[in-house]
Amino acid sequence: MDLPTTEIIEPLFIDERLNEIETSLTLLHETAHFLNKDGDKYITNHFQNDNLEFEANKYMIREVMKMLDDKYEFTPDTNYQQIIDSLNLPYHLDGVIIDEFNSIISDKFGMTPYCETDYFYE
Repeated sequence: MDLPTTEIIEPLFIDERLNEIETSLTLLHETAHFLNKDGDKYITNHFQNDNLEFEANKYMIREVMKMLDDKYEFTPDTNYQQIIDSLNLPYHLDGVIIDEFNSIISDKFGMTPYCETDYFYE
């Protein structure tokens, strides 16, 4: 008789000093690590770790942008700089926010997104 295997899930601790937005962003970021099974990955250098963190941040931003679009109904006239400022994320994620905003606008309005070439992801 085979006994069912149980998976050990590590607890997640979130700093209680974070405000509601910061807590939500943290939960989304950590959810991405869980969904990507990052805890099972063997990391041998900081480049691999940076990539895992970047992918988790992209997931977080994608989900936040969907929620913001549902609430505020983005249009091509929406000022994405206000979104960047209100989320207050590290500057190296600004390009991800812009990309996600352009993707939403492109999907909603059938527009070709504007692609800025002078920024890069760290």
